Amino acid sequence: MLSQGVESREKIGRLVSFPNDVIEQNYNPAVHRLALITAVATFPLIFMGGLVTSHQAALSVPDWPNSWGYNMFTFPPSKWVGGIFFEHTHRLAASAVGFLTILLMIVTWRTDQRRWVRWTSVGVFLGVFVQGIIGGQRVVQNLNDLAIIHGCVAQLFFCFVAIFCVMTSRFWTKRRNLAPLPVIRTIYNLSVITVGIIVAQLVVGVIMRHSDAGLAIPDFPTSYGHLLPPTHIDAAFRQEAIHRFGMELGLNRVTLFQIWIHFAHRIGAALVSISVITLAAAMLLRIRSEPALTRPAWIALGLLIVQVTLGILTVLLRKPADIASAHVAVGSLLLVTTCVIAVRAMRLLGATSSSGVEADSAEMDLQYAATNE
Repeated sequence: MLSQGVESREKIGRLVSFPNDVIEQNYNPAVHRLALITAVATFPLIFMGGLVTSHQAALSVPDWPNSWGYNMFTFPPSKWVGGIFFEHTHRLAASAVGFLTILLMIVTWRTDQRRWVRWTSVGVFLGVFVQGIIGGQRVVQNLNDLAIIHGCVAQLFFCFVAIFCVMTSRFWTKRRNLAPLPVIRTIYNLSVITVGIIVAQLVVGVIMRHSDAGLAIPDFPTSYGHLLPPTHIDAAFRQEAIHRFGMELGLNRVTLFQIWIHFAHRIGAALVSISVITLAAAMLLRIRSEPALTRPAWIALGLLIVQVTLGILTVLLRKPADIASAHVAVGSLLLVTTCVIAVRAMRLLGATSSSGVEADSAEMDLQYAATNE
């Protein structure tokens, strides 16, 4: 009985006295690095998609999967002029990402023994495949609704690849007990709420862009000089708006839907700002010793500042294509960053919970051994 008590004390010492101890498990550097390359390649693709929309070049190449009758990969560069350049290079970049997902799937199935990792790599491939079909049908059928879906799925696919990067990283293979369970749970809940708010904001933003409502409210921070946008539009309102902001903005054709979807995007920006700041503050104040959370917290704050600035400049500078597209791209980075925080917090939450159960079990073993010494 005495030997059992000694063994139990050693077990508790390992669990309680050394909370930062880690246990390495399955880690496949080839799969993780290839997932990172795929994620990095996806980011400029989103920016290029923004340029296609900003330049209204989606139908500059009217056929698909060919390009003006040529095979996509043999289309002469001499014909890449005007809007064709933005649309065709976007297709080539999408093909490159598709190739990377195929390579990722093959490497994963050949080198990784974890079944869930293998099937997740299949999901990544299917995600880019479906996105490509949606993009092609948007061209062939010339449907604006498909353009909206295409823009939303692009953001979700980027998040999916980023999550796969986290789940194949060395971080995922470590077990930690770094903070009290309530703290981890709070961060996880805040991160999930933040991701939900940003996703909703991105959906509103995509609808706004494809509804040509980016300048439906031409002033900032006011709305036609008032706190709230108008609730009705008549001839007098249009004449005043054109007089104040000019004819070139198309305010003689603007609708209430365009105005209020634009205003909803501004309200969403405020909600995103509040949620990101709250999440980052919770991590930086309550878990200062875990770089896996503190680093993305600082990144999220930096991206938020850049994103808000780009949004304001898009309105004040009358929607230049590069700034508007950068606004889309940085928004996707902010979403991905908060997704990474949520997934890491989920992993830490599970590790902390299981460590607590093991510690309680060891404590019970020690008490039982001490009773029977």
